[in-house]
Amino acid sequence: MFGSARKGNSHIILVERGKQKTPASFKSPDRTGRKQPPSTIGRSAVSSPSRLVDNGLSFLYYFDVFAGRNSFTGKERSLADEVKQLSGLHSASYLMDAMLSIGAIQAVKLNAPDVPPRNKCLATALEHYSKSIVALRDSINSPRKGDDSLQNTLINDETGDGWQQHMAHGTSKALEACGPLKCRAGPSRKFFIQARIFEVSRTIVGNEPTFLTQPEWMDLSRSMWTGEHGDEWRPLDSLLDIMAMVSKLRVRTAEFIDIQEGCPDEEPTPEAHSICSAAVTLGEALSSWYTPYARPAAKPAAHSRAKEDDSMLLSRIFFAAISIYLSGIFDYEITHWHRLGLAPPTLDEQAVQTHTNTILQLSNLALDATNLSPLLFLFPLRIAGARSRTQWQRDWVARLRS
Repeated sequence: MFGSARKGNSHIILVERGKQKTPASFKSPDRTGRKQPPSTIGRSAVSSPSRLVDNGLSFLYYFDVFAGRNSFTGKERSLADEVKQLSGLHSASYLMDAMLSIGAIQAVKLNAPDVPPRNKCLATALEHYSKSIVALRDSINSPRKGDDSLQNTLINDETGDGWQQHMAHGTSKALEACGPLKCRAGPSRKFFIQARIFEVSRTIVGNEPTFLTQPEWMDLSRSMWTGEHGDEWRPLDSLLDIMAMVSKLRVRTAEFIDIQEGCPDEEPTPEAHSICSAAVTLGEALSSWYTPYARPAAKPAAHSRAKEDDSMLLSRIFFAAISIYLSGIFDYEITHWHRLGLAPPTLDEQAVQTHTNTILQLSNLALDATNLSPLLFLFPLRIAGARSRTQWQRDWVARLRS
């Protein structure tokens, strides 16, 4: 789990004495964008609800702490809000078991004083985890798959390889199985908003195709911010659409190169011209996005971090990373394109290093001062690591990924 330990309890909301809490009514910890400093050894990182004799309620509290410190979108509405709402609407136990499992582990990580000893907490976490997996499998095999099944795949991990592995498979499969029609409204729409960023990251990290570029999914992305949902839109939402198309171009280009290596052409083919043209179009799309949303203000004093939400900070990191990635589609095979007499759009080394340093600086800021989940930085830091040219850059990447 990725929730960072922190000391101090000024931002933690305590459960009011005597009131019965359900998962749906549990309050979330502060999301003002400020992370609390790491706890000192031997001290509890969080003051938990007092007079809670029921360990289940304590573990639900620590799930809330975990989810509040692992925002997946940078928006005000968090995964914790959606999951707790679903757990209050559905009678199935696997979502609750998943929440209790994560809460027990988080309590151990925070050295919580009001829960059972460490080994007992871990045993409880394993018990709830196992129950959740068994029940989830039964639900997936049933004729009717509920929205809570979809959310459970986002917070559970059947593989045992951690969140990074599960992000690359379970969440992607759940989102695709949900289908674009169902994602237009209700809990499945909320799941799409939370999970889409993982699917985009997965396809970039793995250089793999994604269903998000299929026409029906692209139509969903364009239409889901209209009407009553218009105020939910953020620039990151448009950037994710561009990123998915860049990844599609990467897959298409790799297939073209494989064919050419087996039977090289002396003259550029229509497909070669089309690929270069698509790269130019995507580069223009990135520039068109950057100008109104991310270009620094003329006067630095006019631009304040306080005026920028976590979603915009994440957008800047993603923009720098995807700009390098788009150039890299051709950088590593540039001799092939030159042999065909083509000059695809690429960044010069100075631009690449500027983007690399932006990734490092802003990722450091985000990990230190926001509740954005560290999972979101896997692909930007991988790109920054591949393009680092100095030892201090490589050391910085290693420190941020640790």
